[in-house]
Amino acid sequence: MQFDFIIIGGGSAGSVLANRLSEHSKLNVLLIEAGDNGRHPYVRVPAASGQAIFSPRFNWMYMAEPDASRGHQVDMWPAGKTLGGSSAINGMMFVRGNAYDYNLWAQMGATGWSYDSVLPYFRKIEKSERGADEYRGGEGMLNVSDVRAPNPLTELWLQAALNSGIPRSPDLNGHLAEGVDYVQSSQKNGWRHSASAAYLWPVQKRKNLRIMTNTSVLRIIVENGKATGVEIESAQGARDILSSARGVVLSAGAIASPKILKLSGIGPKQELKALGITPQIESENVGENLQEHPAVRMGHAVTIPSIGSNETLFSNLRHGLNFLLRGRGPLTTGIGHAQAMVRTSSNYDVPNIQIIMSPFAIDFDETGPHLARQPAVGIAVGLARTETRGRITLRSNQPEDKPIIHYEMLASQHDVDQLVEGCKIARKISRTEPFASIRLHDRSPDDDLSDDTWEAYVREASFGMYHACGTCRMGAPSSKAVVGPDLRLHGAENLWVVDASVFPHLPAGNINASVLMVAEKGADLIKSHIA
Repeated sequence: MQFDFIIIGGGSAGSVLANRLSEHSKLNVLLIEAGDNGRHPYVRVPAASGQAIFSPRFNWMYMAEPDASRGHQVDMWPAGKTLGGSSAINGMMFVRGNAYDYNLWAQMGATGWSYDSVLPYFRKIEKSERGADEYRGGEGMLNVSDVRAPNPLTELWLQAALNSGIPRSPDLNGHLAEGVDYVQSSQKNGWRHSASAAYLWPVQKRKNLRIMTNTSVLRIIVENGKATGVEIESAQGARDILSSARGVVLSAGAIASPKILKLSGIGPKQELKALGITPQIESENVGENLQEHPAVRMGHAVTIPSIGSNETLFSNLRHGLNFLLRGRGPLTTGIGHAQAMVRTSSNYDVPNIQIIMSPFAIDFDETGPHLARQPAVGIAVGLARTETRGRITLRSNQPEDKPIIHYEMLASQHDVDQLVEGCKIARKISRTEPFASIRLHDRSPDDDLSDDTWEAYVREASFGMYHACGTCRMGAPSSKAVVGPDLRLHGAENLWVVDASVFPHLPAGNINASVLMVAEKGADLIKSHIA
């Protein structure tokens, strides 16, 4: 069976690519996804994201190696296993990053990816409910909404942030990506608006687009340096070879994309040979340059109700009706409701810390995560850019074996120092009026935490923000890049990589908007090669 293009992975990038490539009516496009169709209530209802992210049905749940920088902690690295990918299980925060980040990409060899170059694609992605202007899009596929579950705690925290000296940004996704603002979410009428809901569902009946779910790609077939198809396996174990006339586009994510390349004989020659894989194309840096945003958990007990506290059967019924009839209320809640992009010192030209506020807190027990029953506020202090680099290697030459994630999240003392200062800024907000008046005590860390114990707390309470990227970075061959600025694999024909793995460097904040931007621009780059 032959197609013009085969797209591996129906996640955020794959959904965009399937839509945009199949716009060309003469192209026959196949999208292959290992998970299901992305329509389960856990995926669609925003407040159910906790159930989705802790379910192996929707999440690959990769386990990293013990992290020596954090007491040998073993982390689960999520990756969506359903149409929509990680956009179907994430916290839905829509954050573009800072113009500085994309200018840095261009300086690192990703020519054509400066902020001025990518801004039109950011605008192309979205239909912003705040309205279109020179920075924001109004006609895009993805609906971007403000919080639809207003809570007094959010207002009190935001005002305290202002009173602590943080400026107000009218739009952190607009011209001023610094200050405090309400969170914007990938939602439509209160429902999660995943990449599949935005880009695939409207075009799923196109005659030239075929979507295969519950199907794994075992390897890309490479003949004389040219990608000619893929080998697949169905959920029932049947294997088949599918051919592509014009090319294969790999969009499996920052963890799976390097794995599939290596299983296909594309990667470091010595690693492949050691596992009995015949090298097809030598690419020494496949799997290198792994990056992730570290963050620190904080929280406060408060005197007024938070989302999830004082629940009753009647309140749950009321919330359910509010969601179904109006698309509003607690069931629409994502992970954050307000956020601040701040600089920990004047030595930084742009914000280096993201502080996320939620008018609820999460507790964990033997049954998993659940909303705190007592009124509480949750805070996450995230580092915008990290010095740490990890790598993805193969466990074996068997496709069913998950790859090995090597990552020491807090190996850089500079990263730790920035997080400590970010936590101090977050604590200052909590002790500033009007939030200070309703704060009972700190849930974490202890109220009396001293300066010399902050580092220990940061290492103990840190976690990854689920923003893995960089493992197939783009740039010139001389810069140790895996793909070129046109996203074609160096040394190969008819093979592109389009997902978070091509990021040269982490952008500030949540990365899903950046992935969608890369896919929109990537689709245009691929179509430019069509005669």
